[in-house]
Order: sequence, then structure tokens, then C-alpha cells
Amino acid sequence: MPTVKLLGVQFDLPLKQYEVPAFRGGIIDLVGREHQVFHNHKGENKFHYRYPSIQYKVKNNNAYLLSLNEGVEELYSLFDQSDLKIMIGKEKKHINVQDIHLSKPFLQVWDQHFKYQINDWLPLNEKNFERFASIDREVDRLLFLEKILVGNLLSMGKGLNWTIDKKIEVHINKIKSEKSLNYKKVKLKGFVVTFTSNVFLPPLIGLGKGASTGVGVIHPLKSNNHHE
Repeated sequence: MPTVKLLGVQFDLPLKQYEVPAFRGGIIDLVGREHQVFHNHKGENKFHYRYPSIQYKVKNNNAYLLSLNEGVEELYSLFDQSDLKIMIGKEKKHINVQDIHLSKPFLQVWDQHFKYQINDWLPLNEKNFERFASIDREVDRLLFLEKILVGNLLSMGKGLNWTIDKKIEVHINKIKSEKSLNYKKVKLKGFVVTFTSNVFLPPLIGLGKGASTGVGVIHPLKSNNHHE
């Protein structure tokens, strides 16, 4: 049964959600653009279209980094820096590590279902937004979003070198809220959704568009067992 290596690093840097791209940019500048896993760029205007193995987030109102598999090894290039200072906007901020947590949860489609909330999820691009907007019945809207969420889980699995050999099940229980979010200077519809799935997802892992920049963040609900 495969596992994923996860390393979460909490910093003492207060951060708002809208500042996450600036935090990401500051870390990239600190380690150097030659470390591509920090930014997924291959050069000028070229990208690696892959699941991000370093994800930038807010946890407990502070800056947080979640690294996965190869990203865990790459994170050493951050801690190799003699001076952990980054630019957030026009201010230079010193970042101290508050807490580090390493885990190795199993990657498996289970026989049971787990409950989650996904915050600021961006399932819709321009093309499927028009399709979504044209759906009248709420139940059909949920089915439409469920298919996208399954696709997000499959993309995550592929990015983590996990061969999924069973059917992934996703059931959206409720769309708790919708709001407009800025993503790469484009306004997209963001959702807060509760759902169940037979895939165990670690806390704070990102799904879907913008997973590297603190949107689409997973929060397990109630008494999910930790399969580590």
C-alpha cells in the first residue's frame, strides 16, 4: 500500500489569505528559481502542469507550507538559507519556524467514507462555468460538481504516483457558500462545500485549481480515523 510523505511547516509570520501569493513569491525568491518544485515554472511563460508538491497556505492566521514527496526533500533548500527573510508586499519579514509535522498517510480507496469540507474550491473554468450556470436543478448541479471533484482527486493521485485501482466515490452534501475569488487576475467562483469520499485525505491538502496557493483546502470533519 503506497504512502505519501507530508511535511507541514508552521511559521510565525501572520498572513491573510490574499497575501498567500506574495508569501509564495517571497519563498521562491529566497530559495532561487532554479528550484522548480517551489513554483512549477519551466521558464518564461511555461509551466509544469502537475499536482503541486509544495503548497502555500494560511493556518491559524499564520503562514504555512505543506510539502509532499519530492517537495519534502526540496524544502531543505529553504532551511539552508542563512537569513530567512522574505518580502511581503513592500515589507521585509523575518520568518521563524514555529512547528514542523511529518506524517506518512496511506494512499488507498477505502471501504468506508470520510467527511470533509473544502474551502475556496475553484472547480469552474470559463467553459464549464457556462455549463454549470445553465443547470437548473440543484441535484444536477451537485452531480456536475461531484464529477469535477473526482477529477481533482484523480489528478492528485497521478501527481503523487498513486495508481488508483478502485472506483473513487464522492458525494457532495452541501454547498455552504459561494463567492467570487481572484485567481491569476481572473475572477472565478469559489465554493465552500461539504462532502464524503472513500479516499482518505490529510488535513490542509489542496485540491483543484490554485491548490498551491491556499485555495481548495481540505478540512476533515468529525471523527475521521487517521490512516498513517
